[in-house]
Amino acid sequence: MIADTFTHQAHHRGQLSVYLRLNGEAVPSLYGPSADDRTFG
Repeated sequence: MIADTFTHQAHHRGQLSVYLRLNGEAVPSLYGPSADDRTFG
Protein backbone atom coordinates (compact mmCIF):
# COMPACT_ATOMS: atom_id res chain seq x y z
CA MET A 1 0.00 0.00 0.00
CA ILE A 2 2.84 2.42 0.80
CA ALA A 3 4.58 1.69 -2.51
CA ASP A 4 1.33 2.36 -4.38
CA THR A 5 0.97 5.68 -2.57
CA PHE A 6 4.48 6.76 -3.59
CA THR A 7 3.96 5.83 -7.24
CA HIS A 8 0.59 7.60 -7.22
CA GLN A 9 2.22 10.76 -5.83
CA ALA A 10 4.99 10.54 -8.43
CA HIS A 11 2.35 10.31 -11.16
CA HIS A 12 0.66 13.50 -9.96
CA ARG A 13 4.03 15.24 -9.57
CA GLY A 14 4.68 14.49 -13.24
CA GLN A 15 1.27 15.86 -14.21
CA LEU A 16 1.90 19.03 -12.22
CA SER A 17 5.33 19.51 -13.81
CA VAL A 18 3.95 19.19 -17.34
CA TYR A 19 1.02 21.51 -16.59
CA LEU A 20 3.32 24.18 -15.15
CA ARG A 21 5.80 23.97 -18.03
CA LEU A 22 3.03 24.21 -20.65
CA ASN A 23 1.84 27.39 -18.94
CA GLY A 24 5.32 28.93 -18.83
CA GLU A 25 5.75 28.62 -15.08
CA ALA A 26 8.80 27.43 -13.19
CA VAL A 27 8.57 23.96 -11.67
CA PRO A 28 9.07 24.11 -7.88
CA SER A 29 11.54 21.87 -6.12
CA LEU A 30 9.25 19.11 -4.89
CA TYR A 31 11.89 16.46 -4.15
CA GLY A 32 15.16 18.35 -4.36
CA PRO A 33 16.04 21.05 -6.89
CA SER A 34 14.28 21.20 -10.26
CA ALA A 35 15.96 22.13 -13.53
CA ASP A 36 14.37 25.58 -13.15
CA ASP A 37 16.25 26.18 -9.90
CA ARG A 38 19.41 28.26 -10.31
CA THR A 39 21.31 25.97 -7.91
CA PHE A 40 20.58 22.93 -10.10
CA GLY A 41 23.81 21.78 -11.56
